[in-house]
Amino acid sequence: MRELNRRIYSFENFRLDADNRQLRRDDKPLPLPPKALDLLLALVENKGRLVEKDELFTSVWRDQIVEESNLTVHISQIRKALGESKNNPRFIETVPGYGYRFVGDVSNLEDEEFVIETETLSRITIEKEEISDAAILESGKPGTDKNEAARKNRLKEYAAASAILICLTLAFGVYFLNAKKSDVPFEKIKFTRLTNNGKVSAATLSSDGKFIAYVLGEAEGNSIWVRQVGAANDTRIVPPVKAQVYELTFTPDGTHLFYNLFKDNNADLELYRISSLGGVSERIPNVIASYIAFAPDGKRFAYAQSDSAAGQNHLVIADADGTNQQTILSKNHPNTFETQVSVVAWSPDGETIACLVNRFEADASYSSIVGVNIRDGSEKTLSEQRWYDVFSIEWLNNGSGLLISGNDKITGNNQIWFLSYPNGAARRITNDLSQYNSLSATADGKSFLTVQTNTVSSISVGETGSDYFKEIVSETGVLNPFVWTADGKIVFRSTADGQSNLWTMDADGSNRRQLTINAQVDSRGLCISSGGKYFVFASWRSGKTNLWRVDADGKNLTQLTSGEADTRPQCSPDGQSVVYQKGLHSKPTLWKINSEGGEPVQLTDFYAKWNAISNDGNRISYFYMAEDKWRIGIIGAEGGAMQQRLDVPASLKESEIRWSPDDRSLFYIGTIGNVGNIWNLPLEGGETKQITNFKTHYLEDFAWSPDGTKLAVSRSSTVSDAVLINTSDNF
Repeated sequence: MRELNRRIYSFENFRLDADNRQLRRDDKPLPLPPKALDLLLALVENKGRLVEKDELFTSVWRDQIVEESNLTVHISQIRKALGESKNNPRFIETVPGYGYRFVGDVSNLEDEEFVIETETLSRITIEKEEISDAAILESGKPGTDKNEAARKNRLKEYAAASAILICLTLAFGVYFLNAKKSDVPFEKIKFTRLTNNGKVSAATLSSDGKFIAYVLGEAEGNSIWVRQVGAANDTRIVPPVKAQVYELTFTPDGTHLFYNLFKDNNADLELYRISSLGGVSERIPNVIASYIAFAPDGKRFAYAQSDSAAGQNHLVIADADGTNQQTILSKNHPNTFETQVSVVAWSPDGETIACLVNRFEADASYSSIVGVNIRDGSEKTLSEQRWYDVFSIEWLNNGSGLLISGNDKITGNNQIWFLSYPNGAARRITNDLSQYNSLSATADGKSFLTVQTNTVSSISVGETGSDYFKEIVSETGVLNPFVWTADGKIVFRSTADGQSNLWTMDADGSNRRQLTINAQVDSRGLCISSGGKYFVFASWRSGKTNLWRVDADGKNLTQLTSGEADTRPQCSPDGQSVVYQKGLHSKPTLWKINSEGGEPVQLTDFYAKWNAISNDGNRISYFYMAEDKWRIGIIGAEGGAMQQRLDVPASLKESEIRWSPDDRSLFYIGTIGNVGNIWNLPLEGGETKQITNFKTHYLEDFAWSPDGTKLAVSRSSTVSDAVLINTSDNF
């Protein structure tokens, strides 16, 4: 079959195929993200002309809310693929403040004819004889009426067969195009921002698409608001509380709103219900879940629940008031259901619950999406796609597939994906520099709500005891963890090169340089050995999270551990060993390994996580649960029985703990609303004391310089709002 007028552009040894969406160099395909390819096409098709930034945003990110940094990053990706730099451009010229111009010589090949080889239908034979021009001529010799009649009959049969073939080909083409069209929901999308305060942490949409509810971070804490879509009539239905408010869920009929609170120092979440119009919140007893998913009829909901003591997780369904709980399926550690985010979704036919399972294999760890039959508890994999992280799952009401907020690699942002059902094909709906979470779709499946987040992080340094901190580095994404070196430099995690690597800089931000290449540094831990010989960090390089070691100059990258999930490395003061957390779910424990490698030694056989080593190297602090509350425990450096336990302050933010220089107290991050500060917790009792006075920003990490004179802090400013995404059918 032949196809005319394919748009193909050639410049030097590159060929850009617009229709097949492929860039090739010397006939070898080059990987390029979809938006980067769209951007390159826009520039090539306007070769020699200055294309302003606004025009590029309109043509490449039509109806999408994106930052200017998106354009810069994608231009950088194109330059990398083309083998050029900003300072030495061969093809793309930057016009500062205006836009870009493609300056390479382009040959337009769109008028050439290309042959596409396809195999459609088998050859058709008539009466088991192959029809050919020779056969027709042979049968039509002059003087033979019988042969003449046979020739005419064969011509008629050939014409009929040709007509059938043409009709079948056309029918197949129409079917293929329609099938393709129906299999790509949200191929064209339109963004509509519904909030503009920049402090929305979670949101949900009613099934009729008329109302949204969202969590707003305020100075006094987190509150819940409801508004009508298309009208600025926001109503606060839950006043600010000094607690984490997790995912929101409308009942299918939209009359009530369910939400979770993680308050005070409780170990578990509490589930509440309130009328969508406001009123008194009612606690749903005996349900411990970060997220629930309602059955289509609204009479029951499903959730995943952890049982740390038994080393299991359970998929549970219950009536809407929390009664009649029934365990559908249990999983043993370490391959358990994810319980900490909104990754449970009930299918529209009411027969299947989609959920996320954490997989730990010999050579890889990842997450996969499975479907569990509610009648017999049988499980089937819904997709072969392996995920690094998933934050939300939502099943479309027409049963065609699921919406997913997640990413498939450590350096990726959480994007929105469509997972086709039942074939399991995964396709990205969004592809930008934002992060997305909280998914909820309308009943007609044409719109869904999500929270779009853009984060800028910075590292600042100040004198100990001072309220003045000087920002020394700032960029999109996260800049923690980080550590001080003995000579007063700072080594930190950054994704500035498109990957997650270690970078180093002076304490004033100067002399910044990249330390590692393709190290895939995880955010969960970094330490420096005594004397600065090694940096030890968590990494995804092996296909699962393990500890890796690198020399101080960034060379000799070496894997230290090979457990199911090894994080939170803490280097001992003598430089001989590293204490770390093994396991992320069900029952994490503490272990120790020699800095040079070898067999790890188990320090605890009980639940313990988020470890920190005292400055004298004699004690280890950690978090654990007791009497349904979080506690801080302290053991000796070689493990053994607990030596001391402390109550966790109400404002403590998860994990970052540092010992004071004299080892008589612990420093931690306390967060109220959206603002984080460092607090001091005495080990021998007494009141906690706030030692920093930040008025804005989250506080992600902190560390004192080796001489104790300077304090470095990693802080982030996050802009997050509820965004409605419509499919092309709606505009």
